[in-house]
Order: sequence, then structure tokens, then C-alpha cells
Amino acid sequence: MNVTLVNPPYTFWRPGAEPLGALLGHSPPLGLLSLAAYVREHVPEAVLKIIDAPAHDLSCEATVGRVVESVPDVVGITMTTTAAPNAEAIALAVKARCPQAIVVVGGPHVSGAGQAALPPSGAFDLAVVGEGEETFRDLLERLRDGRPTADTPGILFRDAEGVVRSTPRRPPVADLDSLPPPAFDLLAGFPRAYPPNAFFSPGEPAGTLSTSRGCPFRCAFCDQSTFGHTFRALSPATIAAAIERLRADYGIRYLIFYDDTFTLDRRRVLELCELLGDLPRRIPWSCDANVATVDPEMLQAMKRAGCWSISYGLESGSRRVLQSLNKGIDPDRAREVVHATRAAGIRARGLFIFGTPEESAESVRETRAFMRSLPLTTANISKFTPYPGSELHAQVAHLLNGQAEQLNGMNFVVPSKHLSLEELEREYYLTVRHFYARLGTCLTHLSIMFGRWRKARRVLAAVPGLVRAGCRAHRHHSRGVS
Repeated sequence: MNVTLVNPPYTFWRPGAEPLGALLGHSPPLGLLSLAAYVREHVPEAVLKIIDAPAHDLSCEATVGRVVESVPDVVGITMTTTAAPNAEAIALAVKARCPQAIVVVGGPHVSGAGQAALPPSGAFDLAVVGEGEETFRDLLERLRDGRPTADTPGILFRDAEGVVRSTPRRPPVADLDSLPPPAFDLLAGFPRAYPPNAFFSPGEPAGTLSTSRGCPFRCAFCDQSTFGHTFRALSPATIAAAIERLRADYGIRYLIFYDDTFTLDRRRVLELCELLGDLPRRIPWSCDANVATVDPEMLQAMKRAGCWSISYGLESGSRRVLQSLNKGIDPDRAREVVHATRAAGIRARGLFIFGTPEESAESVRETRAFMRSLPLTTANISKFTPYPGSELHAQVAHLLNGQAEQLNGMNFVVPSKHLSLEELEREYYLTVRHFYARLGTCLTHLSIMFGRWRKARRVLAAVPGLVRAGCRAHRHHSRGVS
């Protein structure tokens, strides 16, 4: 049985911005890697292949060509919301050229959008909802044995009349240590094809790990439909062993933890820090955290264990906006934690969301003042995106008009209650300029970007494309085209 897993290409946030992709880097598709490892362990006769289009700059057509070359019996496609149109196009083309193949789709968009994730085109035969390892294994065994799939727990499908049906959702994996480690060996070019963000990383090659699932917080902008709200985590010993394998097998020199809230379990973090501190060679690493879960003792332990940076979901400097987002944090507490982070010798990155429904001219001013008061190394200021599955999506879904490819954090797709789309764009630009025009911020980023020769070469190689893109944008606007 040939099983081909696909991470489809996505539409960049605006024409001309593509050269930035080389600098922003690429992240391995950890969901597909876990799926592949689980299938390899439980369905050993399956011949697995992973096609990661974004990492290799593959178009939809090129992706289809590689899928067809694998002569697949089953094609599994992971789908984010912004990649949904491309995923559907690839599936239709594959079915036309490989009519024997069964196309199964999964990923965050399926879990968030529910039955709407199966388009009328019939591109996808089946859809996996929630965590996919056990459900996909079950489907493969049924397809291999010629058994019916309609009663498989955790799927969506169309019945004979074309009506989308769902089966009872499968419970999430309780013991993450029972899962095999991600199948990095199936990624072509790993880790060189997966450089980290050149603007904010200590070096490369880089590796990534997801060490927990589920988040108990209930932020209104977040989609937790895949992993749910019950926190489950790998043990510190399993994490330390995975890091050692990445270093031994792939020469990893920097690690990124892709957990929603890495610091949620204080005891686990402290125990892991002890293990990482005892490694023969310390490896720098980064993670995401909620300011409510961090304290000075933990920060000191993380620094001793090699923590290079922490990204905090700060979202806004306005208490009114934070309350509307169910964020459950206070700007004063956030300020205290960011200062403590820098005092511990760890870089702090602020994650902000601009343009949520309660955004106003006043909240924008509050956020700018808040940013000025923080010793942030860098800031990631995203544009509000109402992802399917989130509480806010239900509030504004009637305004979206099917703009799936624009739901990527880099486009305003709905106005706030107080600011138009044009006003949001203007205030966003001014806020970004406000933060990054400061001399200290510029010098910090230059030192990070050019601090390692490998990264410096990547930055310099991207310059011609960025210049050409800038010239095109200038000509575009000088003609009065918006």
C-alpha cells in the first residue's frame, strides 16, 4: 500500500512578498511527521512518502506531479485554512490522474470548519477530525482489508446522496509518550530545507518539537478544535531523548518548541531544565508562554538550560480588548514578566493581534504605549484572523465571503466595530513602524541576522528579490493603484 502525505502550498499574504519566505524560514509539518511515524509502526506494509510543498517551493501543479509519481493508493493531505483552496485543487487533479487513489484530508481547518471542510466538488473522499494518528491508522487498515469505512470513529464523509455525515469523535491520545517520535527521516532535505526565521534565531540548522497538546485557556481568537482544552504532555525524559536524537542524527544546533503554552506545567518545565542542563553540550532553544504561567525561578532555570527566547502572547495593551478576547492577563502582569525575562538573560518576543472586534483608536494608542514600556527584543504584530473553530469566527463569519486564502494573519478581512479596513491598515503600518524604527531595535535585529555566517548568506541572497519586489510595489502605488 503506497501512502503519500502532502503539505500543500499556501498563498503568500500579498503579491511581491514571496522573497521574504527565504528569510522567514520553514517549519516541518509536525502533524504529518507524527502521522507517518504512527502508521509506520502500526501498518508496516505501508510505503510512506511525504511531499512538503512549502519547504521546496512547489506549485500546485508540481505537487500533483510528485504525488502521481508515487503511484498512491491513499493520499493524505493536511489542510490549514489558508491552504484549503490549494488542497482542494491538488486533490481534484490527483483524482483525475490517479482514479484508484483514496484522498483523505485532515488538519486544523477540518477540525475547525467541521462539515464545511468537505467541499461539494468531491475532492476529498474522507476527512479526519481531531488528532489523526489512530483514526488514519484505522482507515488504512480498513482500506487494506476491504472493510467499510463509514463507521470509522472521527471522520467526515459524504453518503450516497451526497450529504456530509460525521461519526463520533475519537478521544484524544492520553499518553503522548506512547506515540513514536516524528519521522524526520521522511522529510527531503531536513534540516537544511527548514531554516529558522532569520530575523529571530541564534543559528541553524534548527529542529522543531511539539511536546504537548491541548490548552486550558479559552482565548476567543484561538481554535482549539484539534487538540482540545485538556493539557497532555511528553515526559521530560522523552523530550531530552528526542533532542539528543535530533542533534546526533541531523546536527541540530537550535531547537524550537511548538507548544501552545510550553510553561503550563511548572514541575515538568523545571525537571526538563535539569535534564537539558546535564546534556554534554547545551543547545539553545525557544518556546511560547503565557505570562500567567511564568515566574522568576522558572526563568532562571530555563536560562541555565539554554533558553534563548520566549514568545509571549500579549495581544494588546488595552484591558478592554484583552477582556473581549477572554485572554485572562493584565498588562501590568505582562510588563512584570517581560522585564523578569530580560533580567534572566532571555530574549522576549511579544505576540500581538491587531484589529480584533473591539479595536479602536484608543486601544491602538494604549497598545503602542504598552509596547514602548516593554523591553521586547522583537514583536510579531499579526492582523486579526477569524479562524474557523474559534469563538470570534462565529461572530464575524457572515462578513467573510469565502476569503479562505486570506485567512493567514497577514490580511485584514473584517473591520473592527470602531475602525474600517482602511483605518486598520493605516494604524497597523504606523504601529509596526513605531516599534521597528527605533535604533536599538534595528541594531538588535541586524546583530541577530548577521551574527552567523550561514544566516548572513541567506539574508544577502534574498536582497535582490526584496529590492525587485520593492521596486514593483513602488511602481504599483505610483500609478495610483491600491
